[in-house]
Amino acid sequence: MEVKFRKQDKDCTQVLKNHFEQNEYNGERLDRHREDINAANKAIKRLERHMNRLEAKVQTQEETIEALEGVIENQQVVMARFRSCECAKGRTFG
Repeated sequence: MEVKFRKQDKDCTQVLKNHFEQNEYNGERLDRHREDINAANKAIKRLERHMNRLEAKVQTQEETIEALEGVIENQQVVMARFRSCECAKGRTFG
């Protein structure tokens, strides 16, 4: 028994084949996009960790600057007291 296909059947078969191939291609593209997104998310997390480390360093530096400013103020007070002292009269200080 010979099966005869109508032209319309052949056209539908070709359309289905084309859709299947397009779906496979789109699936591959989707996989590549997922990989790209995952890589980007990992990079973002690395950058966030780096930023946190930098922020901690900045905080430490700000605290160090504040401490040094306090030391400078104390030294200025000490120098002012010393200059006003009798033993410092007649001497020159930088």
